Amino acid sequence: MSRHVLAAVGMDGREIAREERPAAPSLAVVAAYGDLHACDYVTVSQGESVGLYARDPGGMWDAVSPGTDAVTADEMRLWFELTHHYPGPGGADPSHPLGRAPQPGAVGRIDERRAIALVQEHIATGGLDYPAQGLVADRFAVGWRVYAPVDVDDSDPMAFLDMPVGRSVFMVGDTGRIKEDTSAIPPQKADALFTAEDAFIRRPPAEEAFMNDLKAEFERLDARSGQPGAITDFTVVGTPPEDVTAARVTALTDEIARQLALCGPQRWERMVAAFSCAVSAETADLCFWQHERPLEARVPEQIALLVRRQRHLAAAMPAGPWLRLIVAVTKGPGGQAQVSTQYDYGDERLPDGQLLAPTHYRNDLAAYPRAGVPAWLRAYAGTNGQRTESPRTAPERSAPPRQEAPERPFVDSLVGWTTHVVADQQRITYGRDSLAWEEIEWVRYPVSRTKHLGFLFPSTYTNTYTFGVGRYGNSPKSLGDLIWSKGGKRAEAPEAWLALVEFTQRVLEPRLLAERLDLIRRGGSFTIGEMRVHRGGLTLRGVMEADWDSLTDIEVADGLVWLHERGRHQPVRVSLGSANAVLLPRLVAAMAG
Repeated sequence: MSRHVLAAVGMDGREIAREERPAAPSLAVVAAYGDLHACDYVTVSQGESVGLYARDPGGMWDAVSPGTDAVTADEMRLWFELTHHYPGPGGADPSHPLGRAPQPGAVGRIDERRAIALVQEHIATGGLDYPAQGLVADRFAVGWRVYAPVDVDDSDPMAFLDMPVGRSVFMVGDTGRIKEDTSAIPPQKADALFTAEDAFIRRPPAEEAFMNDLKAEFERLDARSGQPGAITDFTVVGTPPEDVTAARVTALTDEIARQLALCGPQRWERMVAAFSCAVSAETADLCFWQHERPLEARVPEQIALLVRRQRHLAAAMPAGPWLRLIVAVTKGPGGQAQVSTQYDYGDERLPDGQLLAPTHYRNDLAAYPRAGVPAWLRAYAGTNGQRTESPRTAPERSAPPRQEAPERPFVDSLVGWTTHVVADQQRITYGRDSLAWEEIEWVRYPVSRTKHLGFLFPSTYTNTYTFGVGRYGNSPKSLGDLIWSKGGKRAEAPEAWLALVEFTQRVLEPRLLAERLDLIRRGGSFTIGEMRVHRGGLTLRGVMEADWDSLTDIEVADGLVWLHERGRHQPVRVSLGSANAVLLPRLVAAMAG
């Protein structure tokens, strides 16, 4: 049986020290070994299996990856370095593996006007409270910092008091990726972190990086020889074979699944994560099941970085980069987990809830030129008649466009006596009123039961299932109160109502939740019923003024959301019939956390 090799590793991946042990070391032994050699990373190897351990900025050690291959362990080390240590108090270091800007690649550099236009579009589509005119841009290593300038009267010594603190600054990468930052973070640190993220995602495979460094060293020695041109040609042939790339993509997917599993509740049984990606934007949906009850969760930005890296590696495969990645994990007996992965390359149109704006697919096709772009995607992205194939792989003749079958509704149900509600992946329609799912700003689906007491006869029950969606302001009233009624003490919910609620929870609510969290964190507020939700907490005039940390528990029962506040004997109640009341538990969990 092979022995265990304990190695102290620097941030650049180089071994500082190593020793062999007959048995697997405990976490305490690993931590002591790392502390002894003053490093942040320790690997434990047994044969081809490598476990990675790391120390966080607070000095605590933990397992990052309990067992993978050497290349994937290196990927995870750089990922942990980026998300926990970089750039550090000393700022960016050009010699650091994450300190060098990646090559522009097929995209090249975007110009200043394009960067400003992308931010203006981002402000408009997101409904952000931020000026869209008069924006300026400053260039940094891999993109532009776009912001609204602030005019300050230099002659007034007290003018600095009027300067906004923590105002948004938009980092726009050359790929079109936009990251909203704050002016409270020093520009040098924000630039360094954004550059490091791009360096992590877009760096070449280990073999190619080695050959590129070797080529650079030959060129340097050639220049020092006094005979420039002695080396006339140097071809990089370090790209790994297809099967090696596929194995690395699979191994990194397993690491993504492992990190996602930490985002769920204790004792969950099943997990499904769905990512829809382009180089400049992505959506992420994550759901856990516990006792067959679905529980939505948020995908942290740190894990999104791993997903972007996996997609960049997958882009080297013949099929090119995927448009959607679905990762499912099912726990079996004994704690064993089964991971299944599904890649969607866009053969069929993506679901509306996971379809990005056309500009993001144009950015993606420019960054990853490919052959055989699906007809629907070419039309949707507005690239008809434009070249998106690589010159080396473009077919001589494009295939004729497929005829797409009309989409079938997942709900077509009679509501009341004469009118049907019809819903497909794009919109919901009742009579003459219709709304696209992407237009909807609020949702509700309360259930109530009425008991009719009998005198000479037994009591009867009426169960009312309500479903409503709409926009604030001018919105079709008929879509706000779709009502199904069923008699019986143990009546089952109507299939149409269940299907609408399931679709809403899976597609609509994650978007509504993300939009409202973003609004709160930018200093805005909104109301749910008579409850005002804002950055400081929850306010119900004359009844409740609670900050987020004072909320001790939140329950959903009997058609109400029950809010428990520290020091208050009676909980505050919000009716589930109020628009977006169903979001309250997750809003509180996100803000209190």
